[in-house]
Amino acid sequence: MGNNICKFQENRLADLLCSLKIKGEVIEKKMTEPLGGQPEKKIVIVKFKDRIIEAGLNNSQFERAEIGKQIWFSPPVPERDSCNCHLFAWLIAGVLAGLLAVWAITSHFQERTAVFLSFAAVGWISVIAWARICSHEQSKCLRDLEMEIDFFEGANTSCREDLQ
Repeated sequence: MGNNICKFQENRLADLLCSLKIKGEVIEKKMTEPLGGQPEKKIVIVKFKDRIIEAGLNNSQFERAEIGKQIWFSPPVPERDSCNCHLFAWLIAGVLAGLLAVWAITSHFQERTAVFLSFAAVGWISVIAWARICSHEQSKCLRDLEMEIDFFEGANTSCREDLQ
């Protein structure tokens, strides 16, 4: 099994984001219902700049947190969302390229040779489209993580300046 450099970078950025401590105002406290053997979670809704963030706390932190007071919390890692527009565009481009390749091959070669060359051409086109879609998804995820880190680190340095 090979090493994926992008996955290492994603894990490093996610760890860096989770290691940040940010100060925000508690606007709501709630406990989630236990589901299927999982323990209940104690969550506070925190307002930080222009964002509303859910932060999970342990029992002692949850008891000390009061609505309207400032608490330190770790920002959540953003969920990975797929870029359907990009996926659809590459799907259409791949199908069109495959159809054009099959048409060009079948018009220049005989039956058996045309079939084998068509399968090879369509296979390579699909691999190229798949690689392009995956690289776009990965770079989008890394870009989102970097933007979150920049947002929270900028706020974190202003919190540190307030403390001095």
